[in-house]
This record gives sequence, C-alpha cells and structure tokens, in this order.
Amino acid sequence: MVQNSRYHKIVVPIDGSGWSERAIPHAADIARNNDAEIILLHVFRTPAAEYTDQIALGGGDAQIQQMREEFKQKMISLRNQLRAQGVKARNQFIEGAGVASLICDYINDEGVDLVVMSSHGRSGISRFIFGSVAQKVMQEVSVPVMIVRPDRETN
Repeated sequence: MVQNSRYHKIVVPIDGSGWSERAIPHAADIARNNDAEIILLHVFRTPAAEYTDQIALGGGDAQIQQMREEFKQKMISLRNQLRAQGVKARNQFIEGAGVASLICDYINDEGVDLVVMSSHGRSGISRFIFGSVAQKVMQEVSVPVMIVRPDRETN
C-alpha cells in the first residue's frame, strides 16, 4: 500500500466517445501510484420530458433502453480492463439532463479527490454555442481537475 496517498477517489467522466476514454490511462497511472480507486462516471441524457409521450408512441422506449444497456455493457468492459491491470475501479451511471451539473454534484457529494477528463477540443464559436463540460466542472468543483487534450491531427 502506498504511504501518504494524495488521491483516494478519482472520477473519470465518460460520455461514450473515444475522446473521453483517452483520460483513462492517465487516471490509471495516478490510481496505481496512489492506491486509489477510479470511478468511471457516465451521465445518460434522458429525452426531454416534453417528448416522452411521442418517444413512447413511436417505439422509442425500446431503443432508449437498448442504448442504455449497450452503454452499461461498454462501461463494464472499461471497468474490467482497469481491474485486469490491477487498478481498483467501479462504474457510476446517472440519468438526467444537465450533464455538467450532474457531474459536479456527484464529485462534490462523493468525496472525490481528483477528476481526470478529456476535452473535446472545441474552440471559438463551437465552444461558445455548445459550452464546455470540462470548463464547467473546473469552475464548480473544489478538487483538482486534470484535462487531457485530444490528439491533434498532423498534416
């Protein structure tokens, strides 16, 4: 066991993109060096309440349930890969709207020591329009946040 570990609980928000998964190896290194646990956190965005009836009528409930289950399986696979590397890991699956707020609430409520997440690398007008979950998390939590930048394409 590591003496004087700085980190005990590390959250890695996973949104289903390959971008978000790029933060996992960084978190795994930190977890191994601190005998810490990684919590893979996913916020499943449920359909807006005003569309729930239309989704149900159109057979969308089954599709949403299938998407939810497929994502849970992917999260289990990521968790199991970490465990196979000797890293303590678990999944946390939250449903709701307001992804950044739900991530921040989880971090603040669960005694998390560190957040390791990737940025999608948006800039300019796209960042202004879509906002940045990473930026919102950095502003709203009191623990360190490590941002892993996406790979740049080389020309």
